[in-house]
Amino acid sequence: MSLKRKASDPDDEPPFFRSQPVEDRQSTFIGFYSPSLKPKELQSLPELKTADHKVAGWRRESNQQSIGKAKLYVSGSDDDGEKYAGKKIEKVMEVCNTTGSVVVARWWGGIMLGPVRFTHIETVARDSIRACESHRAEAGAKRRKAFEEKEEHAKLCKTLADRDGSIVVLRKLAADKEQKLKDIQDGATASSPPSAKAPTDYSALPLERLRALEKARDATLSFLLKRIDKAEGDLAKLAVDAG
Repeated sequence: MSLKRKASDPDDEPPFFRSQPVEDRQSTFIGFYSPSLKPKELQSLPELKTADHKVAGWRRESNQQSIGKAKLYVSGSDDDGEKYAGKKIEKVMEVCNTTGSVVVARWWGGIMLGPVRFTHIETVARDSIRACESHRAEAGAKRRKAFEEKEEHAKLCKTLADRDGSIVVLRKLAADKEQKLKDIQDGATASSPPSAKAPTDYSALPLERLRALEKARDATLSFLLKRIDKAEGDLAKLAVDAG
């Protein structure tokens, strides 16, 4: 997954990401990754002040292009006293296909670890990059959800306005048929239907409220249709009896 920063990335993205610490025989390793900060800026973080080693690796797109126009990259590293460690970070960044800077801080506990220290360096470097991947995936999911909910909100506002119009028409039709039925049966006067209300502005209501209102409007429409069916059935029966 490429982690080259784009203009559409959220403005509130943190400047760097850290891995979980790896501890081994009193030594502690923590990785720090930034898509935008320079290696020296990462190495200068206050929380790294007490680290014994701050191994850095960096990778960026080159201004040059290959003959096949494939992207070229420029990379480099700083061992900071941990010989060969910088190249390990460069390799991790290449495998992860990421650009930016990675710093692995090591607090040495006084015990020599041997080659396993390189495994720890690679692990925390990779985990710091994955922390950024996870953050961006979550941010992307939130943006998609917000967009989908905005679309649903607009759709429900229109749907509810349409439902309200249908309810007005069906309520009047039901009242007219019931009034006709009463006139035939006993001449009684049915109560007048409520006067039309001003259109409701649904745009200010939260999405959950709109969802609930849609269900309520559907229930109202179903009820009105049943009233109309009943009135029409009763009128048909009276017509048969009169014949």
